[in-house]
Amino acid sequence: MAEAKPRILQGNRDMFWSVVVLMVICGLFAGVAGLCTFSPSGPEQGQIPQFDADASLRQDARSLEYPIRSPEVPADWTANSGRVQGFAGTTSSHVGWVTGERSYVELVQSDAPEDAFRSLNGGPRPERTMVPIAGREWTVLTGDDVRPVWVLDLDDVRVAVTGSAPTDQFETLAAAVQDAEPLPTQ
Repeated sequence: MAEAKPRILQGNRDMFWSVVVLMVICGLFAGVAGLCTFSPSGPEQGQIPQFDADASLRQDARSLEYPIRSPEVPADWTANSGRVQGFAGTTSSHVGWVTGERSYVELVQSDAPEDAFRSLNGGPRPERTMVPIAGREWTVLTGDDVRPVWVLDLDDVRVAVTGSAPTDQFETLAAAVQDAEPLPTQ
């Protein structure tokens, strides 16, 4: 005579209730651990991390081999990030701001050649146009599914503006950085 199946394997209804119990247990663990929240009104904007962009750029000016500029940005922009990283066989200085409209704009300074910026933070950017900003011609590199990069060649350094901000905020940062004097190296 064949043995009877265990009760858990007797029907779809039993399996359904077993899965429901397991989901409740997983939900309790996630809730206790703080890994999930419930917000019926939608996501809330978090606090912007504070970062001292001027101090970071001054340190970069002392440690890097090319001139570094610290632009005057609008008062409602909040610096939130900065780093020095390898880029196209050289080193680059990066500082980012969250604008008053909660979009992001980043300043990159490097002695890499202009064409290297086609692959900055992903790529490629095969399209190239020119945009005049306060008497200078900026090269705008664009492509599919990548953020645009605006590049200005200042002979001994290339400055670039990138991010998710709208064009008018790119223009604001571009004008500010091209008007800024190089920081002292000592």
